[in-house]
Amino acid sequence: MQAVIFDMDGTLIDTERVSQASWRRAARDFDITIPEDILHAFVGCSIPNAMRMIDDEFGDHAFTERLFTRRHEIFDATWEDELSLKPGAAEAVTAACERGLAVALATSSVRERAVASMRRFGLMDLFDAAVFDEDIEHHKPAPDVYFAAAGCLSIDPVLCIAVEDSFNGVRSGAAAGMRVVMVPDYNEPTDEICALCAEVLPSLLELPASLDRLCVSQR
Repeated sequence: MQAVIFDMDGTLIDTERVSQASWRRAARDFDITIPEDILHAFVGCSIPNAMRMIDDEFGDHAFTERLFTRRHEIFDATWEDELSLKPGAAEAVTAACERGLAVALATSSVRERAVASMRRFGLMDLFDAAVFDEDIEHHKPAPDVYFAAAGCLSIDPVLCIAVEDSFNGVRSGAAAGMRVVMVPDYNEPTDEICALCAEVLPSLLELPASLDRLCVSQR
């Protein structure tokens, strides 16, 4: 292995808790209930795909746009005060660097917000490369973001480890040919998702030991 490529939302930063709360508040404002299966499906989902889910559920794209606008307003008003690092996040990135591995960020979040979040927690300068929403055409579960990150590092994707929390993120890293380490956040992995992972960890605190195992197994 030559590189570790980290997802951000739900993996390094605890955004899903804030995101789910903002969805529920927005739904209350419109006196609706978003089904739990849709809220779970939103994890690791691109905005266009999430909007299609709401279109299908409520049948009114104009309403979908109003709901998403309200959710973004709530999230924007709370994310800076309520976000926190996932346990072991800083240690995990540092561990990859200490092992001589290149590190990259592969996120579907927009550049401005992602960079602000990473800088807030002092992590941005640890990364050798970063790929954001604006840099890719097809979102997870397509492999584009991981191919782009590996390309920025000039490293073959098969020599990279992808660290993910979501189903779509796992599918994306696996489709890119990477060894995927999942640290589940909001959704526990299914048998299908486990089969795509090299390892499933309870938290990022276990990632340094996982990197040692995976790097040794590759030799």
